[in-house]
Amino acid sequence: MAQFICPNCEYVYDEEKGDPREGWPPGTAFADIDPDWTCPDCAVREQVDFLPIEQFERNDQDGNVISAETLAARATKTQEQA
Repeated sequence: MAQFICPNCEYVYDEEKGDPREGWPPGTAFADIDPDWTCPDCAVREQVDFLPIEQFERNDQDGNVISAETLAARATKTQEQA
């Protein structure tokens, strides 16, 4: 089962565990969660904003996602400028 992360506060939704306090029993697929559902920790991001955890590198604390893809693009840009 997959895990999805809020890019704002880094709350992790684990499909295997679900989130019973939010009404999602263990085994609830992330795709089955209402797209308007907001992050239970920060209430800033909706379900559609969450990322598969393997695509998330870190949050820069301003809400900007730093993903492995973003880091690779920055490295390429830096190399091109050199």
